[in-house]
Amino acid sequence: MDIDAVRSSSAYDSNELPEVLPPNPILTPADKNHVSAKVEDDETDKPIAPSVDLSTDSFSNFVARQEQKQQHLHTTQQKEPSFDVPEDCLQNVIQNNPPIYGITADQFARIEQLYASTPLPNDILFPWLHGVDGKSYQQNLFFGVRRSLVPRYRGLTVVHADEACGHFARLVHSVLPNEIVSNQTFINNTDTESSVNLRNFRIQVARYATVSDIVVYGHAADQVAQSIAQAQATLRQERLEHIQNVKRTAGKKAVENANELIYRVFVIQDPFAAFEKKYPELVSFDSNGAPVNAFRFLEREREEMRAMSRATEITPNIWLGNAQDAPASVRDIDDDDDDEDDEDYSDTDDNPNQFSVCIEAHDLADMPLPSTLTLARETLNELPPSEMPIEIIHLDVYATGVPIGRSAFDEFLDRLDHLLAFMEDLADNGRRILIHCSDGYSETSLLALSWLMYKFKLRLPEAYLKLHEMRNFFVYAADVPTLRRIEYHLLHSPHSLKRKRETTRQHTGVKANQVSRLNVAGGDDLSVDDDMDEEDETSGRDKRTLHDDLYINGISNFATVPARAVDYMSISNEDIDETVPMHLFQAVPEVDPAEKAAFTWFYSPRFEGSFPSRVLPFLYLGNLNHATNPDMLKALGITHVISVGEHANLDPSEFQVLLLDNLYDDGIDSVRERLDQTVTFIDSARTQGTKCLVHCRVGVSRSATITICYVMVHLNYNVVKAYLYVRARRLSVIIQPNLKFMYEMLQLDQRLQGRTSVPWPVISKEIHLLNMSYRES
Repeated sequence: MDIDAVRSSSAYDSNELPEVLPPNPILTPADKNHVSAKVEDDETDKPIAPSVDLSTDSFSNFVARQEQKQQHLHTTQQKEPSFDVPEDCLQNVIQNNPPIYGITADQFARIEQLYASTPLPNDILFPWLHGVDGKSYQQNLFFGVRRSLVPRYRGLTVVHADEACGHFARLVHSVLPNEIVSNQTFINNTDTESSVNLRNFRIQVARYATVSDIVVYGHAADQVAQSIAQAQATLRQERLEHIQNVKRTAGKKAVENANELIYRVFVIQDPFAAFEKKYPELVSFDSNGAPVNAFRFLEREREEMRAMSRATEITPNIWLGNAQDAPASVRDIDDDDDDEDDEDYSDTDDNPNQFSVCIEAHDLADMPLPSTLTLARETLNELPPSEMPIEIIHLDVYATGVPIGRSAFDEFLDRLDHLLAFMEDLADNGRRILIHCSDGYSETSLLALSWLMYKFKLRLPEAYLKLHEMRNFFVYAADVPTLRRIEYHLLHSPHSLKRKRETTRQHTGVKANQVSRLNVAGGDDLSVDDDMDEEDETSGRDKRTLHDDLYINGISNFATVPARAVDYMSISNEDIDETVPMHLFQAVPEVDPAEKAAFTWFYSPRFEGSFPSRVLPFLYLGNLNHATNPDMLKALGITHVISVGEHANLDPSEFQVLLLDNLYDDGIDSVRERLDQTVTFIDSARTQGTKCLVHCRVGVSRSATITICYVMVHLNYNVVKAYLYVRARRLSVIIQPNLKFMYEMLQLDQRLQGRTSVPWPVISKEIHLLNMSYRES
């Protein structure tokens, strides 16, 4: 099926979707003596690679397969259109040795359009873009090559010469001189790298510049252009010498496609004002430093995540959202403010959803005391039901609910009872409560699921499905035992929750050191800080990690078995994070056989704590554990499954399965020829009113690539928007397509949009910076 035809017929409101996601299975790493164990990830400098079988028995087969792939690529390469600068742009020579050319703003605009619309070549840039220079035995062995000459290709790199003024008078998609040259020499980031790195986004700007014509602009353009031109001349001489050496040792055929191109340097001679006037679409920051078309993935991802996890109502007057949904609530009130001003406050944009109470879930919190809840209730009861408090009441709760020690956990359950009763009373009286956390989908899950179990007397699996109907959420695997204990407590505890509610109402003693900034008269926050005199007993486990090195590395080290699931009924010491108290696993109540039969998907050893990620209402992205839990797929209404390189062994009488066999995450295999087939398959599920799961082994590279490509087609998004859209909806699992897959997404972007939305080195740089921001945090 033609992707272009599918795109023209697809229509969807992207603002109407929720989502969900899975945690991380752990795999036994392969033998680290193999070359396969040397694959590294750009973000961690630790192993991260394909999920292929590289056990001792199959290693030789793997090498043979890689060599066959390279031979196939070599024999199937065809003459493709190539980019070159128009002849009229080579007329103004402003320096001869080495040559530098002067161009106008109009000429640059034509060059940029020509470059962006020239089809990207299919395979000639790989494995060279991976950092392979033919000098590393490990790299050559992995990619099945004997040598790696520089590809015969001409790109385009734009350089902003004024490094000290990077946010003034800057063109879109430009880089700084220090990113590509140093001391009149091109930066070589691969000199010290001998391992295989399939996600080496870090080196792409400098590496791509060595096969590019380079355009320089800015006040220091002449000086920078001379430095780059000298670097080009030096590098070309080195390449010619290398070609001659290869020719002598391996013959003419070995160098028949060698790169002997002469690359050029151009200087834009028009002032920057010419771009601001005639080509505003090419301006990133204007002359005053104001952003016009600023290009930063980190800010865009945050915006996408905020929009995705914005506050929604899960039961009458109980809302879930992210930190941006919580009103600031701090308002200075003068003594002479009149009543009319106070009435106007409730209608301002500061609190559009009219929240009376905001409950923030985070790991450093403590559960509110019953006395604190009593004071908060009495504060609100002093007001008419329709009147908003001058200051919003702020409470904190555990994000994880895993205090260390049995008595501490019992205290947690007791305080949870009081909090749930407090929430019910306020909601029944028309007061709106917002439960929020930083991301809006992970740390709020424990309280949200507890609330649904409490409110509707639901089993935990039922609460999962009910919350999933309303919005996406994420539960870490280690939190499932805690939730099961809460479930048992709420459904079987001999203590009456009604009595808890009455006790809360009668408990009026409030210690001064347990409540801070509490001023009912107004002027200060009504905000609660339940710091106890006793030592904090909560676990220090970080719940906000958006990348799991152990998970990625274990999968990527060529594990020979499917992703190991976590069986909460028979968990061993080796399966448990040492920071999670052992008694929590030991104290999980036995499951009634009837309940286990009713919710087999939840008690399956394949269930990791969260559902696959809902990217669109009819499209899920997940891993092999999700795909091998058929009862969960049925519970979610999934009937179509795309298995990318991994066998899920689903019953064909119950599921329609599209197996993309022999598709590895090895930096060589291509998804390009599979896209039309996958788009057609997903659309068949959509038109039938059902749902489709796309999975590979991990759910971050192969299946993520297929999903991003479908979003590009279905929603008519460019590659940047689609990448960040899917990345946000994968929730706590960071997608990490390898370089080859990312490059092929850029090719699809060019096919759909008529030109690339962003050059290859720039999108690579932004992905690297985005991932590094999570590593540093």
